[in-house]
Amino acid sequence: MNDRFATVKAVVIPKQGNNDDECEDSYFVMPTAALSNPYFDPIAVVISDGASESMFARAWSGMIAWRAARHAYHVPDTLTGPGASFRHFIRQLASRWEDWVAGYIERRVTEGRPLRWYEEAKLPSGAFATLLAVRLDYSYAQRVHDEAADGFWHAAALGDSCLFQIRQNQIVHHFPIESSANFGVTPDLLGSNTNPDLTCLRTTFCNGSFKRGDEFFLMTDALAAWFLSAVERTPPSELEGFLGQLKAFSRTGDRSAFASWVSSLIASGALRNDDITFMHICT
Repeated sequence: MNDRFATVKAVVIPKQGNNDDECEDSYFVMPTAALSNPYFDPIAVVISDGASESMFARAWSGMIAWRAARHAYHVPDTLTGPGASFRHFIRQLASRWEDWVAGYIERRVTEGRPLRWYEEAKLPSGAFATLLAVRLDYSYAQRVHDEAADGFWHAAALGDSCLFQIRQNQIVHHFPIESSANFGVTPDLLGSNTNPDLTCLRTTFCNGSFKRGDEFFLMTDALAAWFLSAVERTPPSELEGFLGQLKAFSRTGDRSAFASWVSSLIASGALRNDDITFMHICT
């Protein structure tokens, strides 16, 4: 038996009318090998949805995803609560962002196209994006093929990107939003100028256990709102077919088929037109 059995798949679709370069969703996985090969060691997965109204939303969400995944992977207790490790991550993130902005402004000047007045006016407000990070750790018992043993996961969320844990085609956990009715209000966001203490206060932390064969869906807000609403309307006996549709897109990696499916949902009015990120972790 191959011990390294976990896999992570991801698909990102930009908002209709935009191209890939305009998509403000980002994701990152540590180790990156888990995106293309079965894996059995700890895995950290992060998605971030940049707020379009803020400046540099795409760059900010990308930095959040990359740094959060690396920090959660290398520092195991990062996502266990608002302690020293999480605070260090937030402080480090803000510092690196300041360096990035300074470098960007310098490049613009060097290229002979300095920031316009309206860009300079938005700089003090900073950039904003959601954060959803999860780390999965396999237990020793799972490593020696105890099918009944539990592994453990920890997650942190700021905003309305969502995680769903699935076991035997049933939703056993969803985080951080519990009901589709809770979408639509202005979500908390991770701001580049945010005080670390305030960020820790607003961030929600969660943990749980998983068994071999459990699956996790991670989604940015538009898809998560549609998914949770559909789950609430679907009888438990019909969930298997419903979930199988999303799993099929992940299994085949057919981005064009997924994009067509998303387009049909938008056309029907069931799904809001927005950037879409869908990640599927199979344990």
